[in-house]
Amino acid sequence: MNIQSFEILARAALSFDLRVGDKIKIISPHGHQVADFFAFNASNPAEYLSARHTLVSSTRHLYPRAGQIFLTSLRRPILKFVEDGANEQHEMLLAACDPARYQLLGVEGHHASCAENLQVVMAARGILVTEIPQPLNLFSSTRAEPDGTIITHPNSSQPGDYCIFQMLRDCIVVVSACPFDVETQFPVNVGGPHGLEVSVGKI
Repeated sequence: MNIQSFEILARAALSFDLRVGDKIKIISPHGHQVADFFAFNASNPAEYLSARHTLVSSTRHLYPRAGQIFLTSLRRPILKFVEDGANEQHEMLLAACDPARYQLLGVEGHHASCAENLQVVMAARGILVTEIPQPLNLFSSTRAEPDGTIITHPNSSQPGDYCIFQMLRDCIVVVSACPFDVETQFPVNVGGPHGLEVSVGKI
């Protein structure tokens, strides 16, 4: 398969069909922008990349690192983190933003969210997602402090930061350029939101 490149607009998402051995490269051209990353078993989308199963049975670590194997909700390998060009600025702490979160923060009217982005692109495939999996939050500086407090530090990812993952089974991957812009207390996407770039194939 030839390498294909895509642009994900700010606040939007795209889905990708990837086979065993294929790689996906997610790039943050502007920096300071979180990418919510989801993956589903292509033959059974009810089985999905699961942070909580990965933490217990594989990585034993809150923060994605190159070399780690990620597991599904059935504790089976789904992908490998093969190259980190973002200085380990990733986490599996924060749930995908959703309409309820924006309402709690006082946002009035509709606001784009990673949860809705995921549901929309999967619905376009005829797949109904009713429970939003915990994403891999790529290019995120949120951290758990020694006392257990979770602090959203200002996003420190830099222009051109990237990650590469390799598929260990056939997958539907969804990448959302996080729309979060309520930055006063939660500096998730500093100066953003911004778009992302994605390349897929035998990278």
